[in-house]
Amino acid sequence: MRHCLVFLFVFLIASRSFCAAPPKNAPGVATEPTKVLRDWENLKYGMFIHFGLSTFVGDQFGRTPAESTAYAPTDLDVDQWARTAKKAGMKYMVLTVKHHYGHALWPSAYSDYTVATSANKTDVVKKFVEACRKHGLKPGFYYSLGWDRQHMKIRKMTPEVYEKFVHNQMKELLTQYGPITMLWFDIPWDLGPDMAGALQRLYAHCKSLQPDCLILHNQGFVDGSFVEKREPTYYGKSLSLKPVAIWPKDINNGEITVPPASGHNPRITFEGKKYYIPDEVCDRIGQRRWFWGPEDDIRPARQMYEVYRRTVGRNANLLLNAWPDRTGRIPPETVKRFIEIAELIRHPEKVEDSLLIGRPVKASNVYHNETDKWGPQHAVDMDVTLEGTRWATDDDLKTAWLEVDLGGPKTFARATLSEFNDSIRAFELQVPDGQGGWKTFYQGKTIGGPGVDVSFPPVTADRVRLLITDSILGPTLWDFALYPTARDAAGGK
Repeated sequence: MRHCLVFLFVFLIASRSFCAAPPKNAPGVATEPTKVLRDWENLKYGMFIHFGLSTFVGDQFGRTPAESTAYAPTDLDVDQWARTAKKAGMKYMVLTVKHHYGHALWPSAYSDYTVATSANKTDVVKKFVEACRKHGLKPGFYYSLGWDRQHMKIRKMTPEVYEKFVHNQMKELLTQYGPITMLWFDIPWDLGPDMAGALQRLYAHCKSLQPDCLILHNQGFVDGSFVEKREPTYYGKSLSLKPVAIWPKDINNGEITVPPASGHNPRITFEGKKYYIPDEVCDRIGQRRWFWGPEDDIRPARQMYEVYRRTVGRNANLLLNAWPDRTGRIPPETVKRFIEIAELIRHPEKVEDSLLIGRPVKASNVYHNETDKWGPQHAVDMDVTLEGTRWATDDDLKTAWLEVDLGGPKTFARATLSEFNDSIRAFELQVPDGQGGWKTFYQGKTIGGPGVDVSFPPVTADRVRLLITDSILGPTLWDFALYPTARDAAGGK
């Protein structure tokens, strides 16, 4: 508490003369493509790393009280993150150096809520930048501007004091770790009543420290074709109903929102003037979470390739999230999935569409008969959506089935399945037996969140049924897909 009072006193004194105009020599937003912007566009594919206090507490939004000591990785291996990104064909990485808890992954001199007071005192930012450079990756930092529980709520910093605090931490990040490719600012509308001025001053401050560091302000679940406006808040409390532009910035973005089919046009008009602002889509490997959590699962490789195709193929960069677990390493099944995605990116000729997409489907049971939300159609859609969708059944069921009409005879030799809750213990794949019943052509056991990918001798039928014969809880499936071609020994087609 004594440290808290000292910090607050220093910030109050400093803030009296803080809100000065931006330096006149600060670089502005580009009106034409620069070499720095072109170099960033050519990176195309990067890895987002969500790791920090939320990994250990389980609360992604920082609302659950937590001490700094709760951050306690047992086998931290930042180099493993970079090795994974390199193997996955990525060219840059962005680390959550401070998320909504306000806990810093470096020993900041401006707060005692950092790794310096945690169970593991490693300067993760330093290790991250070193690993990026070792493996030829460009480093970037994510920094939560808003929703900072520790400093906005608990320490009750005023908007002016908090702004000075942010600037001080930016100075540390941009002077202690060498050249940084980009700064990824989250919740930029949560800076108080002078949101417009705060964003302008922050942009100028960062550019005065590293002119070539590109600035991105997250504008939420919209595509990057325009400059979004949001109503100003401070720690989530509404301050005005008049929206303010999230500006200035060098890179636009869409969170889990790909560009339109026509592609991203970086020549964006803002307040009557045209600027050159490339686009980045951030998306996650998890079905529902950004930070690792034992209750979430990874998405199928085919689905993630589709996200890549609809992003990079439409003139935007893709920043795909990974989630180191409580050891401090990216889990093996997640690493494997990144490599599978890379294989499809490198060999698009191996990409196949599931025979089940768009086909009529029915099931033995739907959770509480809520078909729109939990119906069997969600198991075969291979969705590329804001949230993963799934077929769910009532909790007390041990068996269930799902049947798909293929619209005529189709030949298939491979199936992929992934489930929620990891409860299925035995399943069968069946086709009609010609006598009004069903015959089994494949038997399997557990499926699990990462899913299974199984091959079998080619089968031809006009319908297929997934029969779940044993489940601990009511079966619930993220995805069920059928493909014409089996996987070879190398894991491809």
